[in-house]
Amino acid sequence: MRLLLDSHALYWWVAGSGRLSATARGLIVDRANVVIVSAVSIYEIAWKARRGRVALPSQELRAALRRNGVDDLAITHDHADYAAQLDWDHRDPWDRLLAAQARLENCSLVSVDAVFDAIGVDRTW
Repeated sequence: MRLLLDSHALYWWVAGSGRLSATARGLIVDRANVVIVSAVSIYEIAWKARRGRVALPSQELRAALRRNGVDDLAITHDHADYAAQLDWDHRDPWDRLLAAQARLENCSLVSVDAVFDAIGVDRTW
């Protein structure tokens, strides 16, 4: 299974938070699955860390991803165009990009956020 981690799922996993569901944690650590992190999530967590909203320096986050063999996902022109074209009344541009990436890259989005269900994104929690 290909798993794309939403920003909060990534943060909770790396931080060892109990807020990450047992199902999500089990799928992430299962070596049979491919775990992917978007540049969107790296940006969001680094931005929040810089403003003191989360306590996870970007170097520490990236080191954890390397240690765990997590694949990175750049934002392509196709992702950006698809996100802009989504018929979805949701204004968060980062969520729109994650939804587009999940669909175009055939991933299940690991997210607690049920807002993705409105457009049929395969979501795991």
